[in-house]
Amino acid sequence: MSTSYCLVLGKADSTLEIALAANDAGHAQAQSSDIARALQADTFALTYKSVKESKLSYLFRRLATSDFKHEECDEWWGKFCNKSPVIYALKQKYYVRPLILDYLEINKDGCVKPSCSNPLCINPYHNSYKKMKASKLGDADVNLVLAFSSQGVPAREIAKALNVHRSTIYRTLNREHLHTRAPRH
Repeated sequence: MSTSYCLVLGKADSTLEIALAANDAGHAQAQSSDIARALQADTFALTYKSVKESKLSYLFRRLATSDFKHEECDEWWGKFCNKSPVIYALKQKYYVRPLILDYLEINKDGCVKPSCSNPLCINPYHNSYKKMKASKLGDADVNLVLAFSSQGVPAREIAKALNVHRSTIYRTLNREHLHTRAPRH
């Protein structure tokens, strides 16, 4: 059985109240900390005040309970900016997919896009992480390129296996080798 809480977030000169459902006070505190981190809030406090569930609180509740199915797209029902799902909170615009990564504490050194090719999908299981915005290869693909290359597999065969042009493989190998080289003294 869950208890209803109100999370009050503060950032600069704005505040936001978010409905929160948790199993106990410890669970509520952990969720609050994750949400505050994701929204880059300066302060947060928990109360027992009852507030209406918003799109943002609904999203965080679903993330806290892992209420997403691997096989189904979960389409965003809110606003869009630059053809990407967004939400506005604390006088700021947040792109939903990176916000989800921040909440889940997933390292996001690059760009996140839906691997299902559905631009409306926000299902965390469908996220594909890329090193650069225009990259054709995700992190897992880059790891495969490096593994195949270290075993002597030619770039044209790697490109064929990953369904990309071999120049993409050469660029990836060059970029990855630049990052792994030891500094010269």
